Amino acid sequence: MSLSSLKFLFVLMGSLLLLNPLAGMHRISGGGSVANQDTSSVRSNFHEKMNRSTGYRAIIRNGDGFLAAGSEGRIDWISASGMIVKSENIAGENFNCLISDKQRTIVAGDHGSMLISSEKGTFQKVNSGTEKNINSIALFKGMIIAGTDEGGVLSGNGKGSFSMSYPAVKGNIVSISARESDCFGATDEGEIIHTTDGVNWDVFDFNEVYAGYYKPCSFTKILVTEQQIAVAGIRNDGSPVLMFSNQGNVWSERTLNYIDEQGMQGYLAELPNDIFYDNSRDLFFLACDKGNVMQIPSCSHCNKLAQLSSENLSGISGDGNTLMIVGTHFYSKTINPE
Repeated sequence: MSLSSLKFLFVLMGSLLLLNPLAGMHRISGGGSVANQDTSSVRSNFHEKMNRSTGYRAIIRNGDGFLAAGSEGRIDWISASGMIVKSENIAGENFNCLISDKQRTIVAGDHGSMLISSEKGTFQKVNSGTEKNINSIALFKGMIIAGTDEGGVLSGNGKGSFSMSYPAVKGNIVSISARESDCFGATDEGEIIHTTDGVNWDVFDFNEVYAGYYKPCSFTKILVTEQQIAVAGIRNDGSPVLMFSNQGNVWSERTLNYIDEQGMQGYLAELPNDIFYDNSRDLFFLACDKGNVMQIPSCSHCNKLAQLSSENLSGISGDGNTLMIVGTHFYSKTINPE
């Protein structure tokens, strides 16, 4: 079949997916592998970097300020001005993620570690039931949902035992994000998982579905908003990538270009590690390696890039008035979005 025919077939398949959104969702079964789809070296390098990194690994908005967690069991309460107002170090821990609601704050990390704190209370360790590294957590329909290494998903209410399920993925589940209706996750092998009940998961293999159209990807972060889903990562050639979808089964790439201060066009070259969405401005932010923060507005030609540090940025959070970025060596900085 000619190249033009293949492209036509792919466009036709994409149109059918738009007409039947569930067609692209499937559980991965055994079968032949797709040629030139090796993301293992990119994935292992990323995972090794995260395991070695010293510093903050996650940040969330917390009241009038922020709460950041990272290696060496460190949890810091940071004011909106950037001052650490309280710090706690929990020996023997390395935290990768945290989340909170009005009732509790949950922090989790390496070797299945999970701690829960009630409002203004101290953190108490709970038994997650696993020794696998917990990479990301979300709150969904009253449950704590956590993505782990080796493709595991923990679920529980934090009061009793957790259950572990294994969606049919090849990669580590590196990111989880939820909204009221459903919950999504992403793996470092380019897979996207989805559930509406927190128990049964569908798998969308991005690299398989888009083989020959998009380069294979290793995802680092997924963020779900009420209107769309964003997933970021790195291609197998080392270049960063950002994809958007309305329902999670048909994806389009957002070009990560920008115009610099000299009026020249450039392209983001650093790995994106976190995504934040400012609803008031309809504006996405990417926190990347080497201190880079990229603004992604709805205008596809209006991206902005700023290098704010030499540290690798691991997290970004905030509201319409104040954002905070965190990264390696416990770097933090308050930024005011324009």
